[in-house]
Amino acid sequence: MENKDFNKMSLRDMEEYTPKGRRSGREHARNMSIKYKLASITILVALIPMVVLIVLMLFFYNRAIMQRADKQIEENIRIMSDRLSSVLQNGELCSNNLTIEFGSYYNDKSMKQVTRDNKVISQLSQSLLIYNGITSIVFIDRNGSFYSTDPAFYPESVNIKYSSYVLGLSDAGGKTVMMDISENPFYREGKEVITLGKHVLSTVTGTHLGYLFINMNKDYLIENSQSEISYYFLYDSFGNIMKKENANDPIYEDEELIESLLTTKEKLIRHNNETYLLSKSAIDKYNMTVVGITNLNKFNVTGRDLKFIILTTGSFTAVLLIISVWFSANFVTKPLKVLHDGAEQIAEGDMSVRFRFRTKDEIGRLGRIFNYMTQKNLELLKQVDEEAKKKREYELALIQEQVKPHFLYNTLDIIIMLIEMNRSKEAARVTHKLADYYKNSLSGSEEIVSIEREIQIIRDYLDLQTMRYGDKFTYEIDISQDICDSKIPKMTLQPLVENAIYHGIKNKSGKGKICVAGKHAGSTVELTVTDDGIGIPETELIKLNDILGKDEGFDSEEKKMAKEAEITDHDSIKGGSHFGLYSVAKRIRLYFGKEYGAKIISNENEGTTIVITLPFGE
Repeated sequence: MENKDFNKMSLRDMEEYTPKGRRSGREHARNMSIKYKLASITILVALIPMVVLIVLMLFFYNRAIMQRADKQIEENIRIMSDRLSSVLQNGELCSNNLTIEFGSYYNDKSMKQVTRDNKVISQLSQSLLIYNGITSIVFIDRNGSFYSTDPAFYPESVNIKYSSYVLGLSDAGGKTVMMDISENPFYREGKEVITLGKHVLSTVTGTHLGYLFINMNKDYLIENSQSEISYYFLYDSFGNIMKKENANDPIYEDEELIESLLTTKEKLIRHNNETYLLSKSAIDKYNMTVVGITNLNKFNVTGRDLKFIILTTGSFTAVLLIISVWFSANFVTKPLKVLHDGAEQIAEGDMSVRFRFRTKDEIGRLGRIFNYMTQKNLELLKQVDEEAKKKREYELALIQEQVKPHFLYNTLDIIIMLIEMNRSKEAARVTHKLADYYKNSLSGSEEIVSIEREIQIIRDYLDLQTMRYGDKFTYEIDISQDICDSKIPKMTLQPLVENAIYHGIKNKSGKGKICVAGKHAGSTVELTVTDDGIGIPETELIKLNDILGKDEGFDSEEKKMAKEAEITDHDSIKGGSHFGLYSVAKRIRLYFGKEYGAKIISNENEGTTIVITLPFGE
């Protein structure tokens, strides 16, 4: 189970905290700002009817467009199929007529070869003029003679005679057949043709007369049906594609798309982010298929008007929504936002915040209640602060009282002894030092002083102690210049130096040394009081550090007295020697916060270091 210390969480942390198992969408919706809740409801109320209207409009409009486009493309394909059939029938009729004419030429034994050749060429030329759509006619007679209406084929006559086209017609039985468009020997660059082939047999004797090839311009067959929005492709029985040459539209360059049109079963296809409607028609007699596709994006020219209507309606609705959200934010949620922000400031510690609502509605009443609660809390905080200040003053006075008696008596004894020994100058110097020490430590009502002044107090105190224990210890003070202006509770270091002398150095067999040092460490100041005395046993050290680390807070007097009794019992080993250290740590935490304070580092028979941490620049 997840545990959280809410006493250590800020207000923002508490607002953002969500226990495990409650992070659902419904929970997020509940936690949404009132402004956004109102905006969401307004948007839903406005958008749902508009979305339903748009969906219905688009549905019925697209259905009408589909029906219209489907009807148009089917009609175009039917016309194109009829045209193709008509042209192909012309080719077939031409081949039959030429077969009759050639039969009469070759059956006339009296006709000379030159005359026959002229008649064949003449007949081919006449047929080219009579029948539309035919671009060239080639005839190869039984003797191997080559006749063509297109002179460009004569240089290729040998290749044509022995091509698969000629060999394939041997089994056709005198029928006019559609030749395979792949590897067509009559193709020329930039001019593709569709070829009808016929094995020419004598209509009288049935003898072999030759092979006839009628070439029709492919573009002539399909170009008249093309448009800016429709594209048509012709496929033969082998799946070969015939399309318009030199077309500018990029769709003719997409070979993969064109190859898929014959086999796909889809009615609608997507290409380059545009939608095309597809239709097919078969010319069974010649084993050919016409496929047409229409660009619905271009076909639907009135769709622009519909888009304009939708955009206009949407823009108008958006403006109304913005006005509605603005109205909600300013007249409904703005007072709540002011109340929320003010309450957050109060929670963060700014007790000067007051709400000035003129209305007498629920929000106005809530604001006045907050003002009353804030004022009461402010008075309570002042009361607690005064009590804490009195407690700190009491603790400082207690420390000063501890300092006065035995130290003053001992120093006066030294002065008396020096006078009796007629060492008046030394007695005067000790008296002067004693006066400086009490002047710095006891004069003035301020509780917080600069580190520089605190060091001066320690210096006077150590000078007096070295006069008393001149052969027992020496001291060294090393304070970084950049921390001299930082603040410290008055009389913080003196109890620590006193402990170092009486409980560290004094019980040592030889001469000792005390070092007081200070440096800047990031955002803190670190002060240390180090002695090379007898140290502290490990068990005692653990207990002391545990006591120094506790955050007392503002405890009741009964609890405070109990804890002080506990400390006294603990310090009874040393005759209450660590009370000053405990008080120093507590005062630092009271003034600057629980992240600051004191800790002890010690090794038995090696020495002790007390580390004080304070904020830098306070």
